[in-house]
Amino acid sequence: MCGLVYERNPGDTWAFTIVGDRLPIAAIIALIYFGYGRTHHVLALITFALLGIIVVVTAPNRWGVGIALHYLSRVYWPDPQDPVPQITDRHEDSKGTKTHHDGGNQPPRHRDTRAR
Repeated sequence: MCGLVYERNPGDTWAFTIVGDRLPIAAIIALIYFGYGRTHHVLALITFALLGIIVVVTAPNRWGVGIALHYLSRVYWPDPQDPVPQITDRHEDSKGTKTHHDGGNQPPRHRDTRAR
């Protein structure tokens, strides 16, 4: 098990869900409120049907992006009590073999050499 805690406190992903899910719906409501399609009813119905389909079809992707943004916020602005698993470097054991932190032999991976 990797030790990743999906959502430490209930509602942690709330803000990212609002941005990714509620704001597009609010834009559609604003279009209706300000009278988009008042003169061309067929164009308005087609537009709102297409926007509705787009909102429904892209919902899982938008929620996934919200969860990913929440995870990135936990990584870049960590809370000391947050159990985000730390990335550990590989080390050599007493036999000279490279091992991962869990003791198992792992294939070598490329190290990120970019400056932070």
